[in-house]
Amino acid sequence: MYETLTSMGITSFDDIERFTLRYENGFDVLKVYYRREKGSLLPKSKKFKFGRSTKTVLTDGGQQTYREVKEPSLIVLRAVEELTSLVGKQHELKVTKEDLVKELEHLERVVTDKIAELKEKIGTLS
Repeated sequence: MYETLTSMGITSFDDIERFTLRYENGFDVLKVYYRREKGSLLPKSKKFKFGRSTKTVLTDGGQQTYREVKEPSLIVLRAVEELTSLVGKQHELKVTKEDLVKELEHLERVVTDKIAELKEKIGTLS
């Protein structure tokens, strides 16, 4: 029934609580969260990264100008569709302050890591 999720190794459909999808460093990152009993040894979440395909499209018919466009993978689109049918859209409708704070903290970590990486590269050039 959920062919894409099954092909990704997801089998505990009844335990899926919610999911998130974000774009990070050129990849779509899909994270699936599970309901787990206290003390369970099973993971509370699984993360999947999907590359984007690059496509060249005509932007202005008269000038013959082209632009590269990055499109999400069909697999991630199908997975999100299947997950939405499983958990519904409540994860999109209930944005809480806690969710926004977590998202902001994650963004701060990503930016801090990228700045450190760039500084390291600059240091090796001197």
